[in-house]
Amino acid sequence: MSTLDPAEGPLEDSPPLQLPPSASATALPPTVGALEDLATALRKTGLELDLGNAASARHGRDELADQITDYLVPRLRRLDAPLLVVLGGSTGSGKSTITNTLVGVEVSPSGVLRPTTRAPVLICHPDDQGWFAGGDVLPELARVTGGHGAPNASGSVLRLTTTEAVSPGLALIDAPDIDSIEDANRDLATQLLSAADMWLFATTAVRYADAVPWDFLRQAQTRGTALACVINRIPPGASGEIVPHFESMLTNAGLVGVKVFPVEQTELDEGMLPPSAVSHIKDMLTELATNAEHRASVVRQTLDGAMESIGDRVDEVAVASGQQNAAADELRLSMERTYEDTRESLRSDVSSGTLLRGEVLERWQELIGTAELMQAVQSRISWFRDRIGSFLTGRTGATAEVQGEITSTLEQLLIDHADKAASTTVSTWKSLPGGRQVLGDDRSLERASEAFKSSVRTEVQAWQDDILDLVRERGATKRTTARVLALGVNSIGIALMVLLFAQTGGITGGEIAIGAGTAGVSQTLLTALFGEQAVRELAVDARRLLMERIERLLDNDAERFADRLGETVTSSQATSALTDALARYSEAAKVVTP
Repeated sequence: MSTLDPAEGPLEDSPPLQLPPSASATALPPTVGALEDLATALRKTGLELDLGNAASARHGRDELADQITDYLVPRLRRLDAPLLVVLGGSTGSGKSTITNTLVGVEVSPSGVLRPTTRAPVLICHPDDQGWFAGGDVLPELARVTGGHGAPNASGSVLRLTTTEAVSPGLALIDAPDIDSIEDANRDLATQLLSAADMWLFATTAVRYADAVPWDFLRQAQTRGTALACVINRIPPGASGEIVPHFESMLTNAGLVGVKVFPVEQTELDEGMLPPSAVSHIKDMLTELATNAEHRASVVRQTLDGAMESIGDRVDEVAVASGQQNAAADELRLSMERTYEDTRESLRSDVSSGTLLRGEVLERWQELIGTAELMQAVQSRISWFRDRIGSFLTGRTGATAEVQGEITSTLEQLLIDHADKAASTTVSTWKSLPGGRQVLGDDRSLERASEAFKSSVRTEVQAWQDDILDLVRERGATKRTTARVLALGVNSIGIALMVLLFAQTGGITGGEIAIGAGTAGVSQTLLTALFGEQAVRELAVDARRLLMERIERLLDNDAERFADRLGETVTSSQATSALTDALARYSEAAKVVTP
């Protein structure tokens, strides 16, 4: 930086920044591409469930993705770009006052209201404006221009101010407070610090031991970021005590050799400190602006530190993502087990006699006159066929009643089981990690969906049509066709349904004998028409067709849970894509950082 008096003009342009020894120009394109892919993979890695260290991993994911986009990619693409120093710190640390004093004019508003800096202010020489205005650095932040008299923009914007008080080759950002009461300001401050070649960290004599600043300082240590610190508002004469204490704290935190600049408390003159109060900071920035070797060293330190930290930072995200995927898998498996149990229960109920209770059994008895026909079972099959034919002839209304009762009973059975499956799934999910968050406040998942209920009758009726098609198909010979036509396809179809349902496992008391007799009549009738082997095949096909429709209905209803899970938890493919992107970056980075 030149003298901070705009009237004196800048010093001569400094020589261009040399490539850091650890970087190779020919190696940069594949590394840049790998970093861009890694940033994309990070942003696609969802950590939606509040499990374990998910909050920390989300923060780390976003911060790393931003740093890749905001700093690493543009810096690697142009290593000779101006050095970016970000002045950050706690609320009330006097960052804006220090910035204005360094530049010599008010470029960043200061005052007692908090937060003061709502939009970050970037100050650079007019010759460097194109680099910072073009969106290479911090591309997601919209640019607004103007000096201290410009409107005080707020939100995710970067206010760009140029002045010849700043030499080419260096720019300074006055960032929002790291502990701002506004979340957006805190996030933006973090993003800006991650985009810096160097942090100029401001705190005060009464707050330099606070936890929040030290969280950021430890990040600088972990990532090898170039760092200098400012302790503002030191009581006159107290620097000799406060600065060594702060330096010892830095050393204990692994931040050895960090420059600490004391700024003693003094009266402000039109909102600015006396120039002498920040002369040591100005000297450091001036030396950076004019010394290409020093600038290259700063860039190398921060660039290499950021790149070397990527592996551990991505691993934290990948581990958290894996935990999310494991929780999602457990939720999915519990749902699948519940619905598989429901399918097994329905398979059992379909052939256990449950469906022949009540109205279905009564209507069937009325249709065929079981007591009288049971005597016919002991006589000739041909006589039995003729006898039952006389019962069924002209009884279309009774046949429709039996068919309707079967439809209603089977429909209610399916809805009851689907309701129980949904309720069980919800109850199980609430007991599993992440389950309550996935379910949210949607109570509709506790019962079968309306789509399921509206489809059940249609599917049952379609299955009954399947049965009639089976009867027609198996009765296709001339002789059998005559018998089928004589008795009625619908009546024979009902007999097949009754045979499928009429097992005694689900019937108790006096219904046992009735159910057994009912099955016997149906079996005898169908055997007389089609033969014993054909009846067995008909029963197998009828059960298969019913279960296929039942399973499709249940699968569609269970899909609600799978959809909710998919909406909430990112696919495990995102975790795999992240680890693959890290592997590609690590391979590309080998030729950049030995």
